[in-house]
Amino acid sequence: MTDLKNDINVLISALSDKKGLDIKALQVGEVSIISDYFIIVTGTNTSQLDALRDIAEEKMKDMDYKLKNREGRSEGGWILLDYGTVIIHIFSEEMREFYDLDYTWRDVPQLAY
Repeated sequence: MTDLKNDINVLISALSDKKGLDIKALQVGEVSIISDYFIIVTGTNTSQLDALRDIAEEKMKDMDYKLKNREGRSEGGWILLDYGTVIIHIFSEEMREFYDLDYTWRDVPQLAY
């Protein structure tokens, strides 16, 4: 694997190109054993959620990350892609507000990109 921060920037750029909204890269590794980074992105409809999932999976595979687990569906308004060191949360606007990871993890640093 290459530099993790660089890989996250590549991922964020790809999510942005697919019109993902309010993208955040949270550095959770200092306070959690779950992962090093959470990537949070919002899509406006199920088709966009699917497109965000597809581009995230494509980019992560291109960078040699192995998908450990996938949960949720676009129809339910949330998708989680677990790559171990990076967990990608793809939400509808409603589900992002409901789960409110932005608030839960408000004290961790964000990766500047």
